[in-house]
Formats: sequence, structure tokens, C-alpha cells
Amino acid sequence: MTASRHQERFGRARHALQELRADWLLVPPSADFRWLTGAVARSTERLVALALPRHGEPFCLVPRLESDALAAACPWLELEVWADGEDAFARLQRRMDLTRGPAVLVGEGLRAEPLLRLAARARCRPATRALARMRAVKDSLEIRLMEEAAANADRIMEQAADFVRPGMTEHEVGAFILSRFEVAGDTDAWEIVGSGPNSALPHHFTSRRTIEEGDVVLLDLGAFTGGYGSDITRTFWLGVPPPDAERVYDVVNRARDAGIAAAGAGAEPQAVDRAARQVIERAGYGEYFVHRTGHGVGLEVHEPPYIAAGNREPLVEGMVHSIEPGIYLPGRFGVRLEDLVVVERGGARRLNHAPLDPLPPRLR
Repeated sequence: MTASRHQERFGRARHALQELRADWLLVPPSADFRWLTGAVARSTERLVALALPRHGEPFCLVPRLESDALAAACPWLELEVWADGEDAFARLQRRMDLTRGPAVLVGEGLRAEPLLRLAARARCRPATRALARMRAVKDSLEIRLMEEAAANADRIMEQAADFVRPGMTEHEVGAFILSRFEVAGDTDAWEIVGSGPNSALPHHFTSRRTIEEGDVVLLDLGAFTGGYGSDITRTFWLGVPPPDAERVYDVVNRARDAGIAAAGAGAEPQAVDRAARQVIERAGYGEYFVHRTGHGVGLEVHEPPYIAAGNREPLVEGMVHSIEPGIYLPGRFGVRLEDLVVVERGGARRLNHAPLDPLPPRLR
């Protein structure tokens, strides 16, 4: 990360401290840490924490064995280096002058022991309100990385759909997906392969089940490109699909279209959720759409904004989120179709362009 970029982000964080009347921002290894510094810090039992005061310069508490890597990544950042055998929290307490009981915004991921010690000495509040809003709006570089990540995911989705054959296990297909992401140079890849009745489990754990002729196969996959995530779902069938599968697929695809059409700068997430959900409810499948319509994606695969009932915080240009309606018929099959979109002034632009066709490429 360039010096000007991290300074700009620290400046925005300081402004949030002022708005929220807090004295310090304390961020452990996390996506927030990476967003602020550009560095990836390891989360272990050894205490690491970025401390940003409302006034003055930030520092990072870091164990000796992690300090060289962090110094190379962030040469501009002061490091408070502690050695094994020391009480790291005591260092933090001294540097933050916790005896004065300051107001501290605490980032996600701080372990229980230091969090409890901190809470006994300071007025602690979650930092989510400050950081989540900033991270949700992507700049042009972040969007370019997400476009690249989405293109990789599109290509690998098509490769995986063409790879699937009856007689394979879900695990074999999952391993193929992970291998493709590795070849692409992406990191932290993940996959869901749900076949037959397993496709009706929205967050199924890829299993050793053997895929059969005529199965519905749901593929949900993603990885990280330059730290930014992809997330796409497509549903296929092998041979003659189960009764109602074609109708269910059509309903879900129309719901996906409706959700994308409703998204755009100024739209309320709950209205986007409602637009997709109404299509499914009117078709008589409302009870089988069991999750929100979408979620933000960026340095994490699940982050704000959440496209769900009750969320009235308007969408802002630069936000990236999924639209992923689904219908899940227990014990039979499920269909989910998911694209990522970037919020723009005139609407939402799709980042995913893998074909929306339930037939694998070789059968089209």
C-alpha cells in the first residue's frame, strides 16, 4: 500500500474517532488491519494490535518473531516490539495510558484474555460502526481487483461444470475447483459442491457422496485476488432433471434479475431483498427461500452491506455485494444463482458473467 493511501485511511479513521468521541482505535490481525495498513498480520496467542490515537501517531504492538515481516510491509509504522516472557498487555497499557480509562473502539478478532483486561481498564465499544462503513465502499483499485477475482471465478465455474460427471464424488469436484484456483494464483480458495438432496442444504459441507445421473449439482466457489474476494454460485443438472427443477430454476433466475434491477445507489438493502423475495413468494416457494438475498464482499467474503430485511442503510456507489436467491426443497434438490454486483449511480453492474444455463458446457 502506498504511503498516501494508508495515510488517507488513517485520516478517515481519526475522523470516525472524533465523531464517535473515542480516544483510541485498537485493531488486532483482521481484514480491518489489512485495510488500514496493507499488511497481513498473523493471528496467534501472541498479542498483535494496531493502536491509532485520535491525536498523535499510531503504533503496532508486535512480538519479536513477527516484527521483521511487519517492518518490511509497513516501514512507516512505529513498532512496539515485545519478547517472549514479557507481559505484552502491560506494554499496551503503558503506551495507551489505560490508567486514565480512555474510550477505545475495539476491532473484530481481539482474543478474550486481552479483551477482558482491556475492558477492565477502558471504556470499550465495537469499532464496526466506524470501520465497516469505510471498508464497504471500494475505491477504483479495489474494484479492479474484484473484477479480476470475478473473472477468475467465472472461468473456474465453467471448468468445474464441464468437469463434473456421474460417478465422481463431491469431494473430487471440490478438489478440482481448489486446484484451478491455485493455478490461477488466487489464495484461500473455498467451494461448496452439493449434489442431489445435498443441493437443498444452503451451506452444505462438500462430502464423499457419489454424484448420480439426473442429479441437481450446486456449485458455490470463490477465492482471493490481491486480497479481494470472489463469490459465485451456479446450479446444473446431469441428464434429465427432477420434476419441477426447470420451473424452480426459472423462478430463482427471475428473482436474481429482480434483485439486481432493484440495487443501485440510494436503494435500501431491505428493498433489494424484497424485490428478489417477492418473485419467489408469488411463485409459491416463499417458505423455501431461507436466507438473505445477499452480502457484501471485499477483504472478507461476508461483510457489509447485508441485503436483508430490516437493513435500511442506503447503498452507496462503490459497494460490492452478492445477489443470491435460492429455493431449497428438503430431501429433493435446491437451486441457487449468485452474482456479485458493484453499486453505481444508475443501478448495479454485474461482476460475474458465467453463463446462466443449467446444462454443463459440454451438453449445451
